[in-house]
Amino acid sequence: MKKKEESQLINLFVVGVLMVIASFLYPMARPLRLMGVMAIVIGIVPFLYGTLSEKKRHSRAKISEIDEMKGYEFERYIVFLLLNNGYQNVSDTGEGPDQGVDVRATKEGVTYGIQCKRWKKRVGNKAVQEIHAGKDFYKLDRGGIVVTNNYFTNSAKQLAKKLKIELWDRDDLMKMIEKIPISK
Repeated sequence: MKKKEESQLINLFVVGVLMVIASFLYPMARPLRLMGVMAIVIGIVPFLYGTLSEKKRHSRAKISEIDEMKGYEFERYIVFLLLNNGYQNVSDTGEGPDQGVDVRATKEGVTYGIQCKRWKKRVGNKAVQEIHAGKDFYKLDRGGIVVTNNYFTNSAKQLAKKLKIELWDRDDLMKMIEKIPISK
């Protein structure tokens, strides 16, 4: 579910809650109660279903399915992976301009920025440069991490080593996937 759709559902939920409250406060507004309850249900059910089905899909994802994800879907999948691999306060920066950081997360008191690249080819220097720039923009504790479903060029590896950027390639991704319990 996209951010705009989520926002609209949350707004509908809030309006429903306000309608129910109004129906108790103002006797003339009693007919609003049923409409309010309906708005709450319409607002929350798709949101919960989307969240639960996304978790189920992610827990069963194979690397071949990850290879076919869209960029934003891959970012959401990385959020899921991080949450299931000991990271806390994990959040994506949304679908808009991200200043080099797609996901932020904390582990053992250290805040990381993660640049996600779901690419069909090897990832080069640009991704390393982006996360390095994002470090200052987001005031991160560490330089960051670039994660991909593919591998990195030698040049990207050299630059990452110099800038102290962690690189997680396809093999690292598969190791993280293996640690996830499968949801039923």
